[in-house]
Amino acid sequence: MKCPVCGAIMEEGEAYLKKRWLNQLVFGWGSTDLMFRQSESKRETELMNPWEFSKAYHCKKCGAALIATATGES
Repeated sequence: MKCPVCGAIMEEGEAYLKKRWLNQLVFGWGSTDLMFRQSESKRETELMNPWEFSKAYHCKKCGAALIATATGES
């Protein structure tokens, strides 16, 4: 897959959320969710929670990431 930002080939993998032990020690066991907020409406959408794994692509050249989450229209 080509990167939508710079056009380089992206590497395929998996995206997930990981809460580091220091983060848990300082901030507790609370959940970590990956969120998306639209620029204009400021509407928030939860993309992933810590128990989900999603197919993902990462561009080594520019750092862009593409995550295929289960929030799309069915």
